[in-house]
Amino acid sequence: MNTSTLCSVVVTLCVVLISSSPMTVNAKGGLAAKLCMDTLEDKDGCMELLKQADPKIVTAKSYEELARAVLGWAVTKGTEGQIFLKGLALVDNNPAIVRCAGFHYDGVVASFKSAMEELKDDPQTASYDAKVASDGPAACERGLVAAKINNPAIIALNRQIVLLSTLAFQAICEYSP
Repeated sequence: MNTSTLCSVVVTLCVVLISSSPMTVNAKGGLAAKLCMDTLEDKDGCMELLKQADPKIVTAKSYEELARAVLGWAVTKGTEGQIFLKGLALVDNNPAIVRCAGFHYDGVVASFKSAMEELKDDPQTASYDAKVASDGPAACERGLVAAKINNPAIIALNRQIVLLSTLAFQAICEYSP
């Protein structure tokens, strides 16, 4: 087993252990679940994501509160994802993974942070930035396909970031006056 495969296996195991920890919350109700069911294409994926969400997301009482909570979690998840990708890039110095870890996920984190900062004073720009955050995972995915890299952990990360981007966008749109 080469180091790249070993790294992927270890990361996948960590994700599974974290996802099934007792800290996960029940995502049966709330505004976030309503957005998942009413507006997102990947309803099942969104509901699965909410099972591991920050409790502030599933208990949000307003769309503003939900948008803030989703954006905060998205910054955290984007940053954690970038750290994972950078670690993988150190082990497997493939240019496609290096580009995902650097350029593409720099954009993800910056877009989510920008959306958080703009939410109160400029919700329209905040919604744009939240949506643009999904460009990084999409470009990362295209680069991996072109390089013939099939890494389930990266695919899952990209999918999660796209879902967070869409959920944040929808929450901001609902909040916007």
